[in-house]
Amino acid sequence: MNPAPAYRIRSLVHSYSGRIVLDIPELDIPSGQICAFAGPNGSGKTTLLSILGLLLTPSSGSVLLRGIETVGQRGPRIRHTVTLVHQKPILFSTTVRKNIAYGLKMAGVPSKEIRDRVHAIVQEAGLSDLADKPARTLSGGEAQRAVLARALVLETPILLLDEPTNSLDDRFKPTLSEMLRKASQRGATIVMASHDLQFMAPLAGRVLQMVNGQISAPSLPLSKF
Repeated sequence: MNPAPAYRIRSLVHSYSGRIVLDIPELDIPSGQICAFAGPNGSGKTTLLSILGLLLTPSSGSVLLRGIETVGQRGPRIRHTVTLVHQKPILFSTTVRKNIAYGLKMAGVPSKEIRDRVHAIVQEAGLSDLADKPARTLSGGEAQRAVLARALVLETPILLLDEPTNSLDDRFKPTLSEMLRKASQRGATIVMASHDLQFMAPLAGRVLQMVNGQISAPSLPLSKF
């Protein structure tokens, strides 16, 4: 028996100042898989992720998150299932290590478990030499790695990534790919939006093309990349 989809979208429309920027009649995003959205700037990718991440209420339609309607219902139980990483890194004025630990601390995770999980993700992300430096002194690529580590350490059931390879050195991309594969193997649902098709295609079970707020084809053939 197949599990319920992570997201079930029906008749989803979002408008800004009367202009429709997102129009998705029907879409299911399977649980425990990696799904990617490709498309040019202005195609609606970031708007869609903001809705999936519970930061934006659509103009109309239904978005079920693990079977729970999210439109108009944003309780803590729903919010704690999803983590969204924006394309521009946002870090607190403290060390890299404390930035990464922040979400775990807010969730009430025991101190020893926080230390163990942060230590592991810091090593995995290649941030050991930077862990005790002020986060806001990091370069763009280093900051991106830190926010990705902060999201992954939470191990939420759903992870949303907006342009995750922005500012990343090419040499770190294989490391990020492996981290996302491990998260998927643990059962996480990962939804990415990116221009970086070479990064997404080997990871994603589906690559959906977005144009003018619509999904232009059910799935792009991965052999295309």
